[in-house]
Amino acid sequence: MGVLYIYRNLKRIFTKRELLKKDELIVINYKQLKHNDNGIPTWDAFLGPLLYVANTKVQCNRRQLVNETLKEIKLPEELLEMVYPSKYHDRIAYNHANWAISDLKISGLLHSPKRGEYEITELGKSILKQYGTNITRSLVHSQPAYLEHKKNLKNRNTTDNDSDIQDEQALDLTENQIQNWFDKQNDDLTDALLEKLRKTDSYQFEHMMIHLLIKMGYKGTEGGALVTQKSNDGGIDGILNQDALGFRKVYVQVKRYAEKNTVGRQAISQFHGDLDLQQADNGVFITTSSFTNGAEQAAKRFNIKLIDGDALTKLMIQYKVGVQVKNTYELLEIDDDFFDQD
Repeated sequence: MGVLYIYRNLKRIFTKRELLKKDELIVINYKQLKHNDNGIPTWDAFLGPLLYVANTKVQCNRRQLVNETLKEIKLPEELLEMVYPSKYHDRIAYNHANWAISDLKISGLLHSPKRGEYEITELGKSILKQYGTNITRSLVHSQPAYLEHKKNLKNRNTTDNDSDIQDEQALDLTENQIQNWFDKQNDDLTDALLEKLRKTDSYQFEHMMIHLLIKMGYKGTEGGALVTQKSNDGGIDGILNQDALGFRKVYVQVKRYAEKNTVGRQAISQFHGDLDLQQADNGVFITTSSFTNGAEQAAKRFNIKLIDGDALTKLMIQYKVGVQVKNTYELLEIDDDFFDQD
């Protein structure tokens, strides 16, 4: 009887996890995911966990998929209930998860056999097996289905009928959902921008990074900036003089790396040695990839500021370096003070 009981329970467990082998089960914690300053994972940080949860089920609706993913990553109650500072009070974590579901579906990693129902596709299983939960938006957005979707949107001729449909859909959007849409467009822009940077000539890339730091104010009001000679840079790619006489300097090193080519502790230690030769106390290390934990620890000890690919593209968008304003929209509201005047 005891053996039969154990067998039935094992069968139930492995039926639930039938798409995963026992040694492939993953423990996911929200603290390990990329997150915003408020502690909530970014929308693209949900891509991997959502696909992982979808792989444990034959089919489920959107609400179940979101709720079980939030449970899987162990998001605490205070973050679950955190809302946007607007009159609509939408919960941030749920919105982020829903954005991720949309992109997984567009990219062909999730399939919707009927409205509101989702299941993982063979492509989704393959991606999950290869990358685990470390699924980035650049990976998802590089899938043929997503690229075709973007192409169709770009080439679509807007008709009067399309405009009417869009107007009806717009009436159902809250102010916060519109803001979410703009935020997501910026996220998509960072993907394209990072890809562009990685294809840029290395010397041109150095000039771009110095230009960015100038726009950020690191040159100072009367200072100067230069990109060092390729053949004699001593490990320093750029120098910003923050005053006219050059008493205060910022030394810069940049690495135009592919996504998986991370910067390690040794590179930071080498940069620190180069700074010592210049009798410099601090520096800035910029890369289009990311830094290992060892590199981050070394940077803190050596007073070196690190800027990875994600932070770099956000700064370029913030200071409008390498990007330009495509359209400007104004959202107006009633001026109650005007009507309250005597």
